[in-house]
Amino acid sequence: MNADLIVRAFKATGSVPITVRHVESIIRMSEAHAKMHLRTYVTEDDVNASIRAMLECFISTQKFSVMRQMRRNFSRFLSYKKDNNELLLFLLKQLVKEQVHYRQAQNQGVEMNTVVVAESDLMDKARQLNIQNMTQFYRSDHFLNNHFTYDLKRKQIVQALF
Repeated sequence: MNADLIVRAFKATGSVPITVRHVESIIRMSEAHAKMHLRTYVTEDDVNASIRAMLECFISTQKFSVMRQMRRNFSRFLSYKKDNNELLLFLLKQLVKEQVHYRQAQNQGVEMNTVVVAESDLMDKARQLNIQNMTQFYRSDHFLNNHFTYDLKRKQIVQALF
């Protein structure tokens, strides 16, 4: 397909041109995804995973400017139910480590019971990775099992140190 036609169609409708062959591929990939999860039926998650895979492949074949625009417009489909908890935990632990080093440099010899990280610091790092919604992470086992709590009023993340 001509890239100009794709860009014009995309700008006009906000959608991607698709053929019957693409739809059939999505059906086959959805069935395969269900089988990988040992199900005999296809769920909405299977279909979403297939659409996400197809979009990723389609977008990756475009010119850089078109690719960037398409990733931005389809970001909610590309990141749907993507598990970013481990990545967010890694980022949060980095921020905690920086905070500990900073406080140790200031208060030499003073023992710390908790470390506080501003939510905005974690959000800035998450946005760089196109992660927008943090509420799922704050409720996750990754977050809770590492002794983190979220203070909604103060917009802070607190980790108890042992």
